[in-house]
Amino acid sequence: MISLRRLILHNVWLKLSSIALATVIWLAIHYSIHNETGLIGPKYIPVPVSVHTAPGDTRVFRVTPHEVVVIAVGEAAAMRQAASNEVRVTADLTDFTSKEIVTRKLRAEASPDIHVLDISPAEVQVQQVSP
Repeated sequence: MISLRRLILHNVWLKLSSIALATVIWLAIHYSIHNETGLIGPKYIPVPVSVHTAPGDTRVFRVTPHEVVVIAVGEAAAMRQAASNEVRVTADLTDFTSKEIVTRKLRAEASPDIHVLDISPAEVQVQQVSP
């Protein structure tokens, strides 16, 4: 029968290093769970479409639809306060020359802690209303 003293002291460095490693792993997991910012989403945010034109361009455009839905994810605090003023959707019309209805892709811009996944619909129809 093995004595208690031999059971404890046999390979003591291996046992102590195992306990130390287990403690470090447990602490790393524990603090990563409690310090995690957490992502929330997806959140559906209705956003009006704005147009981007060349400087000095005074033309008026009709955009259909005038509002789109942005699907976004982000940090918990940012997503709780997410509103249409933190997410912008624009249609680039700097090179617009047509008198007909034209389809344009949309581009979304958001604060750094919000990540835009999709825009629905992704395109709008644009028509010049006045010169």
